[in-house]
Amino acid sequence: MTALPDLKPIAGALGGVLEGIDLASPLNHDLVENLKAALHERGFLVFPGQDLSPDGLVRLTRAFGTVLRVPYVEAMPGHPDIIAVLKEADERRISVFGGDWHSDYSFLDRPPSSTLLHALEVPPAGGDTIWADMRAAYDSLSPGLRSVLDRLKAMHSGHVYGAKRPPLDLNTSRSIKISRMNPEADWERAHPVVRLHAESGRRALFVN
Repeated sequence: MTALPDLKPIAGALGGVLEGIDLASPLNHDLVENLKAALHERGFLVFPGQDLSPDGLVRLTRAFGTVLRVPYVEAMPGHPDIIAVLKEADERRISVFGGDWHSDYSFLDRPPSSTLLHALEVPPAGGDTIWADMRAAYDSLSPGLRSVLDRLKAMHSGHVYGAKRPPLDLNTSRSIKISRMNPEADWERAHPVVRLHAESGRRALFVN
């Protein structure tokens, strides 16, 4: 098996940093499997100092599973499987893309199992991406409440892209082209409130 470098936890509940891995290079099967195991254990992983081309980003994503072509957001020119999440320095007092607590595209019939972000330009301070451990949230509930939630489903919709809301005069980034007023995005889909992870066997809350 291909061993991983030392994984440095970011916080007690979740998150880890892995240095010494070049994600632009071909990854053998054993390394990918170990990375998946680390991801399932820690919830999210950070790989500092990566230099990935758009094609390299897609190749890396395919090493972990099927690539989801994101709906309702215009892709990068020439790269239909990648969206650029941008906010320019002069864009202030605007609605931030993905700024609410959420699980990416949970309103799809088959939501993505994970998301890969490649940071190219970041501010010297602030602008953080923040995670919440929904596994720990579930584990912290009383047995009685867990028993209730295990039987429930929650409704999910992509209404932010839909015809019902948000208001047309909402000030959004000029750098991210999203589809608005799409009635399909208003459809609601039911997903279990508690999901069982097929690999780790852990239960997690699946609500936004």
